[in-house]
Amino acid sequence: MFYNKDNPQWKLSQDQYLSDEEYHALIDDYNELTRSMLSVDFRDINEKFYGVKEKYATEEERERKRRKTLFGTICAMIVFAGLILSLVLKQILIFAFVFTAIFLIAGISILITGRGEVVESTSKAIFNRVIGVAITLASVLVLLLLLFRSHFAQAEFFLLISVIVFGIAGLTLLAVAVMQALSGKLIYTEQITATCAGYVRSVDAESGEHNNRFLFIKTSPLFNYSYEGIQYEAVYDDFVVKKDSDIALGQNALISIDPRHPENIKSPAMTHKGALALEIGMALICIAVAVGMGIYIVNGSAKDMTVETQWNPAINKINGETESSVIQVTDEMIQELYVDKLSYIDEWYVETCTVASTKITAEGEVMSFEDKTFQNILYPDCSAPEPGTKLTVFYYIDEEYLPYGEYYKRSFTSGDPALFEYVGSHGAYSG
Repeated sequence: MFYNKDNPQWKLSQDQYLSDEEYHALIDDYNELTRSMLSVDFRDINEKFYGVKEKYATEEERERKRRKTLFGTICAMIVFAGLILSLVLKQILIFAFVFTAIFLIAGISILITGRGEVVESTSKAIFNRVIGVAITLASVLVLLLLLFRSHFAQAEFFLLISVIVFGIAGLTLLAVAVMQALSGKLIYTEQITATCAGYVRSVDAESGEHNNRFLFIKTSPLFNYSYEGIQYEAVYDDFVVKKDSDIALGQNALISIDPRHPENIKSPAMTHKGALALEIGMALICIAVAVGMGIYIVNGSAKDMTVETQWNPAINKINGETESSVIQVTDEMIQELYVDKLSYIDEWYVETCTVASTKITAEGEVMSFEDKTFQNILYPDCSAPEPGTKLTVFYYIDEEYLPYGEYYKRSFTSGDPALFEYVGSHGAYSG
């Protein structure tokens, strides 16, 4: 891409090899630049931080552009404030719709403009558009799932979203990796001779664990060359992560350019075998995860899963709630987990009962209730509750014992009422 001497992050030198003194000077300049951004009007950050200057016919036009930028930023802040509010109020559905809509708008924007980063070559637009298509497609599919969520079980719904995200992410990574590997045949198809006139270096940063920031140097030779009678001064489309260059000052080198945009030069980083192998490996892992979850859904296993969620205690405190480990059990949960699997149950009921006694037998531990209308329960692992324990018992009526007036209530599951709360509509059997 074109060499922009106004970019404060790009430092030009004539040294093929960077000394320790020059290395630390670059780091210091970068740190000072990032600190200076704290006092810069955010509407001018592209010009101050990247050297990107937009041309305006008049000062009024410049001010109109700045106002539009400010309005867009305020709108974005309002949207994200709404997202946070929906989380605090536990309106997850609103959060999901708005969050997905934001990704949809971003995907469409990248697809139309082909822009990914502020400083980027025009030849990389095709890569950005592939990513834009992926984001748009994933957003549309997730929105459709949200609209028709009533057709899926809770666990099945979340697994389908995961299949979409992992599947499209894997296919996109694979497509981008293949395009990068074939970039010399698809994009940078023209080879010409250029002269190294210097070296352009910049500092990049990545965040690590415990808020640590890692800084590293990226380098590109500054090439002078002529194409179709026009003189160009350009650098690699992607700088190489190293502080020294393999090309000597004044050396003639064979470079690959994009004939549609002759200022764009293919970077060795684009076809680095290690980077491509990592991208392909991540793509295959994502695709494998998506396929595995898809098979799990197709064979019906997802319908037997349940999804239980608890809010962060901090959010509960904001809402004036106390932290609790009690799980709310609904009719739908009992129906799905037990009743639907027991074909002989037509109607079911629920009561709170007290354990009367337990007895060890050859088959295990037998528990009886104070209410003799309940049948005894056998615990093969001898883990019956202690006498006097209260249990919430879900049961059905055993018609064979009903005429005798005892032992006609047969439990199919029970639990400690201190650990879960039944919030459904079923009650005790009334005859």
